[in-house]
Amino acid sequence: MKKGCCALLAAALLILAAGALAQTLPSVECFSPGLLAMSETVASGAPVHLEASLDVSSALYARDLSVLSAMLDGTTIACDSSPDTDSLRIVRQGETLFSGAVTRGEDAVAVAIGDSVFRAADEQALLEALLGDEAGGQSASALIGALSPLTGASILERVPLESVAQWFESLEAGAALDGGFAVTQAFAVERTMSDDGTRLTRIDVTGALAREGEAPWTLCGWLKQPAGRAPKDTFELTLTQDESNFFELAYSSTRQSSVTRKDKAGENKVDTTLRAAGELAGSKLSSRLTVYLRNNWTADGESLTEKVVVNSTLTHEDKTPGRRMQRLNLVEASLRNAVQLTTREGDTTFSAADEVIYSVKMDSNTFLEGSAALTLQVGGEAEPAVGPMPPSEAAPGEIQEAAREAVAELAARLYAQLGEGTKEKIAAGLSPNE
Repeated sequence: MKKGCCALLAAALLILAAGALAQTLPSVECFSPGLLAMSETVASGAPVHLEASLDVSSALYARDLSVLSAMLDGTTIACDSSPDTDSLRIVRQGETLFSGAVTRGEDAVAVAIGDSVFRAADEQALLEALLGDEAGGQSASALIGALSPLTGASILERVPLESVAQWFESLEAGAALDGGFAVTQAFAVERTMSDDGTRLTRIDVTGALAREGEAPWTLCGWLKQPAGRAPKDTFELTLTQDESNFFELAYSSTRQSSVTRKDKAGENKVDTTLRAAGELAGSKLSSRLTVYLRNNWTADGESLTEKVVVNSTLTHEDKTPGRRMQRLNLVEASLRNAVQLTTREGDTTFSAADEVIYSVKMDSNTFLEGSAALTLQVGGEAEPAVGPMPPSEAAPGEIQEAAREAVAELAARLYAQLGEGTKEKIAAGLSPNE
């Protein structure tokens, strides 16, 4: 009897251990386990290192981009980020053309530009000093703030409807939003649960927001998130100020997962469409964004290799008078990311490679087109902090002047590396259209 109990206990422990060690594979619930683990590691404060090389085939309607292409050839932009320090380096042919870094201290920030170190009261003051403009510094700070929620967020994963509901409920009257808006009417959220009461399947929301001195915009609508093997998330929201200013938003996203070899290979797919249409000051505007995600993966029980392709297209039509003369009547943009990574359960450091192809057309004329190659590393050693911190803040204009000198030095070093043919073109001068 005792031996039988021991055998049963041993079997149970083996089953539990197998479950604990089971490899997490892509599914409807998790589009990319590797990217999710990487995002969670970034959110925990792990150092991030990004390197990018660029290629531009069309830009600003210019006919000849040979000089720009020569400048970008062999040039790498490297960015490092940690909770305390961010840095930027531009390197070409093994030579550092520019370096800068910022370290956030308890009561000030230290900024290094080349070999010089300066002190600023805070990051807002630093932005204003670099741009030489208080309004520009505030705008840049607002943009950084708007992007900060994405830091550490796995934007390819499904956002739980409960989290969306809690976010709406957190928007109390007076809460500041991006773009100068603030909540004027706290958002009310009505929840609808599944028949068995275990899942939130729909929320209905109402609220209002406005800029100072302007009439408020009322937001109302619903969002749905069903379960199933191929769930389709949807929402319809209406944003209205008056009969000449309103927008209707419609969203749908379908997730599917297939396995070609059990626990060995498969494909995840997500097809998403977001449409917006309405009027601003009586002029019609409409936009359509489509995003197709594909994750072709293979696994061997220990490592998971993922090839994630993201194809995004955006069309935007603006019938405001004068937009056609500005080539802003019709905008068409496309972006393709092809990410490859291999991860293992319990990894604390990650690396991924991303190939990017992008294109922007203004009224059917190519405005920007090119590609980029990126490598991303998460974890490992953090960049050293800027130091030592100067005892007093930089004098007015000192940081901006140091930045100008650093840019001039970058240009001089870059010019010295260029070939004679490119130098001759620069010396001869390019026409305004080149």
